[in-house]
Amino acid sequence: MRCGECNAKIRPPSELEAVVMRCNYCGHEQPVPDLAQRRAAIAERERLALEKQKHAHSSRERDLDRREARRSRRWTWVISLLSMLIAPVIISITIFDLPARLGFGSSGAGRLEQIQAQLASTGCTVLEPLDSEWTDGNVSRLINVDHQCIRALAAGGGGHHTLGLKLFGADGKQLAEVTDTIDPQLAYCSKTKQVLRYEIAVSPASKGRLSHLVLACPK
Repeated sequence: MRCGECNAKIRPPSELEAVVMRCNYCGHEQPVPDLAQRRAAIAERERLALEKQKHAHSSRERDLDRREARRSRRWTWVISLLSMLIAPVIISITIFDLPARLGFGSSGAGRLEQIQAQLASTGCTVLEPLDSEWTDGNVSRLINVDHQCIRALAAGGGGHHTLGLKLFGADGKQLAEVTDTIDPQLAYCSKTKQVLRYEIAVSPASKGRLSHLVLACPK
């Protein structure tokens, strides 16, 4: 292309944004001959840049969605695992009363120790030591007596509101009974050497820890 003033050869500028060109000899300025094509090229470049930007934004959104889905699956897995681990614990505590079975919780032993201390001042001694256990049914124990008076005692934890005590001879005959009290005590004097059996009766549907002991007391 030539300058419109001095007819010198002019090379069009390479920048698409250029709309005029200057003659290096006379300094004359004139519009670029391919102005329409340049504007079309600029518009196409901007369109492609916008599409690239939209594609990049969509890619980021998809990546975020995938990460969120993975995070959600991870939390679902953690919650499911915790549920599987916690469910047996809840069942063990609420249905099977596991803490009490393992020796935790009230058993009434403290009250029996106090009663034992009181009776010791009257001369009573331990014949069968204090024992605590979990139960949801009656408890039966054997004791050896030899021409002596005994006193059997029982007490329950929170799961046993009332208890009963029965004493049986070797022939199975009931010798004494105390029913439906918080801390039952049963006294009996044996005239012979024999093996007796005492039974602690618990209320229906009661379960939990209880304690019991047997003392030999003066006649």
